[in-house]
Amino acid sequence: MSKKQKKVFWPSLALIVLALPAIALVSARTGPRASSAKDAAVKPAIVEEVAQSPPDNGKQKIEGEIVTISPHGFEPTEITRPIGPFLLVLDNYSRLSVVSVLLSPGAGLPVLNVSVPREKRLWSDIVDLPPGSYTLREATHPGWVCRITIR
Repeated sequence: MSKKQKKVFWPSLALIVLALPAIALVSARTGPRASSAKDAAVKPAIVEEVAQSPPDNGKQKIEGEIVTISPHGFEPTEITRPIGPFLLVLDNYSRLSVVSVLLSPGAGLPVLNVSVPREKRLWSDIVDLPPGSYTLREATHPGWVCRITIR
């Protein structure tokens, strides 16, 4: 494994291990959502909470999208999701003191404005976007873009 791969692999693995308990905590707060096997097969960067529970206690599976902010921009640069809530995780490896991330629909005003300081590094929240195309970008780096499509 190359040095570059190790720099991405180990932090990503640590993020997944840290994100699973957060997903378990928020899964009780969200309503049920249908998802197909095809959706799960197409998304390599998905974190899933897979605890099986009786249908009467309100728990459900919720998926998460991990977006790494590197010194070169967002990874991945494109995400396609089905309609419904998901956990958006931002992982700041940019080396900037603060990353200002904006999520905007098309050319509209931002629906999300987040500042992730270098010291904190991780930010996450459940987002539930209506169908459409969205742009996740860093305010001071116009070339850093991740396109999110909700179908």
